[in-house]
Amino acid sequence: MDDIDFTARVIEHCPVSGGQFELVEWHWPDIVSFERTEDQLMLEMSLPPMSADASAYFPDIDPGRRCFMGPLFIRHPGIAVGGRSEGRQIRVLRCVFDDEHGAEIMGTGEPSLPFLQGLLNIRNDALRSLMRLAHRELINPLDRSEDAMEALFQLVRVELRRLFHHAAGAATASRLAPWQFRRVRERIEAGPPMPGVSELAGLCGISPRHLHRQFLALTGKTISAYIESYRIEQAKLLLANADAPMKQVAEQAGFSHGNSFARAFRRATGLSPREYRQRSAALTNGVSET
Repeated sequence: MDDIDFTARVIEHCPVSGGQFELVEWHWPDIVSFERTEDQLMLEMSLPPMSADASAYFPDIDPGRRCFMGPLFIRHPGIAVGGRSEGRQIRVLRCVFDDEHGAEIMGTGEPSLPFLQGLLNIRNDALRSLMRLAHRELINPLDRSEDAMEALFQLVRVELRRLFHHAAGAATASRLAPWQFRRVRERIEAGPPMPGVSELAGLCGISPRHLHRQFLALTGKTISAYIESYRIEQAKLLLANADAPMKQVAEQAGFSHGNSFARAFRRATGLSPREYRQRSAALTNGVSET
């Protein structure tokens, strides 16, 4: 994957007031994994027959939760998006906004995980129709109208502003600020003993009740579910060491008892810790032999 060039080839572009439209293309030989952070707000639409769906996730917010990435999408500026997509020729129309217009569209609120996931699969007939019209005008070889491109750009801007502002208005609870979520993650990753809600709330400067609500609004998970997911991932790494006793694995992953560790691990993976270790060892040996 390190040899894959993620730089898009620009086929057509049209500058407008506040941004530009551009038609870009990639050629990927196989299934690709990616992790990208965009600097600018852009609405993107993959074009048939050279389009591809993808599964995506947000590595800095909830790396374990994947969602569908459809043909009309936005990768929120400043937030990393990872995923996997089919490899082939892919062509995408982009409506790119400069910093001033992008900030005006997005507002100042912190986006929740459900909203970020929704942006990766936008179902908005008005935006879809506007992007199709923009594509038709952009590839017109004879008499492309700059006035039409300007008008379409402004209409897309209005629709996106509605999309972002409606989402902000529909929010019933505030969300953790980035620095608060970072403190929660750092404390959990510091290892056992695992923190309680009161300790985490103190680090964030809010009440446990507010932390519960704001954490759920941001990640879509309760704090206890998030901590358990982290502990299971740590246990998987520890189980790769065939010499580590199960009791030691459980303790280092933050479980106080072997039985509770085994139950939680089976609930998350469908396997006992011992079965998981055996399968991992078999896969590792198989790879080394080839």
